Amino acid sequence: MQKKCITHQLQEYKMQKIIILIIILFAYVNVYSQSKNLNDNFNYLIRQSVGDLNKDGLLDKAIISMDTVNRTRPLRLQIFFSQPNGMSKLFFSSTEIIEAMYPIENNGEHNGNQIPDVYIEEGKLQLDFYIKGNSRYEFIFKNGKFELTYFSYVNWDGVNITETEFNLLTGKYTKQSEIHETSEITLKIKKEVHIRPLPQLNSFKPFENELY
Repeated sequence: MQKKCITHQLQEYKMQKIIILIIILFAYVNVYSQSKNLNDNFNYLIRQSVGDLNKDGLLDKAIISMDTVNRTRPLRLQIFFSQPNGMSKLFFSSTEIIEAMYPIENNGEHNGNQIPDVYIEEGKLQLDFYIKGNSRYEFIFKNGKFELTYFSYVNWDGVNITETEFNLLTGKYTKQSEIHETSEITLKIKKEVHIRPLPQLNSFKPFENELY
């Protein structure tokens, strides 16, 4: 009788362990599914460019996509490196670089900016932003990371045209403003600014630095 009781207790213990494992497995699958669905909400392709970014002779890809479920319409920049087997591997992904179309702080209003363009040209990753003018940021892949090497910006305030150019490799920085109608120069700056280490893409946001 005692042996049967012990056997029964062991069976109940095993059943409890199985139930616990099932609950844990179900919770994991549910969390994974929610996470996957969240990522998959970036299902609208906005921009795409291909080219060799890491100098391996294979065509890599940079894309900008939109989350069509989130009402702020966040935008995601991703970079995929091509593999020798023909597959693509995600190397970089960020939703912080490009501002959402309808930021929370705007209370449902559009941010007023055009969606940036992305290009891959001559091995460089180029991001063109349209925030109070036209700006270009160029990144080069080196030592396993993308580094900012060049910045340019053109702005017209209705009277003056201002052009800024900054080569971060050489340190050469120029900024000039002139009256559009008369071409009279109202501002001219030329100096050397050396930034080391170079700014990286993973911590980059446009116009967070007064120089770029």
